[in-house]
Amino acid sequence: MDAYTRTLRFNHNPLNLILGTERKKGLRIGYMEAGLQGFYLNSMETGVHPQKLSRLLAEEFHCTDTESVTGLFQFLINEGDRVSYQIMLPYLLSTENINEFESIIQKRFFGVERFIRQGKNLYRFVKYTEERRDPIIWINDLEKGIIGWDMGLLVSLARASQTCGHISKEQAWKYIEQAAQLCSLDLHTAEEIDKSFLLGKAMKSGKIEDWDRLLSCYSLLGRHRK
Repeated sequence: MDAYTRTLRFNHNPLNLILGTERKKGLRIGYMEAGLQGFYLNSMETGVHPQKLSRLLAEEFHCTDTESVTGLFQFLINEGDRVSYQIMLPYLLSTENINEFESIIQKRFFGVERFIRQGKNLYRFVKYTEERRDPIIWINDLEKGIIGWDMGLLVSLARASQTCGHISKEQAWKYIEQAAQLCSLDLHTAEEIDKSFLLGKAMKSGKIEDWDRLLSCYSLLGRHRK
């Protein structure tokens, strides 16, 4: 377990006690990504230096100003990775063989290398969790999709962008509240949110060390799901 996920950082500022329900729900959706990035979990403030946040936005998401940030946010709200996930899910559920899965995807979506790569990452991650048996990814978890990933990322990026001055605090809260509303359509518990994030994040990398770090964060959050 690395320095990012050894402990979870809560901001005990008493002002957090007066946050509205939708804002608290929105922040909770972002707990997995916040934990991985070393942010405070439960406040608008991240507890991370603005220069580090600027590098994160620029290097990982190519966001350097208001226009690029809001463009990314609209993509996450309208599409995100969940569109490609829903396309590949039936093929993921229809085979027990990774080579057969890859062959089906290549024939159905010829030339879409990124799509195929994400599908293989997801397939292998689910098999990896089956071997570990912690957590258990059920079929209904897969069917609920990865809106928890798209919206969890949106929440953390809105917080980082507000700190960097790309958007106002009120604009950031609006994005966070919107994330809560969109998630509530499909996800109804903290565990469902975190599993949804797990699946989406796991699609982005095929490295076991990345999956282990992600699963460590999921396990640490277990006591905060009640």
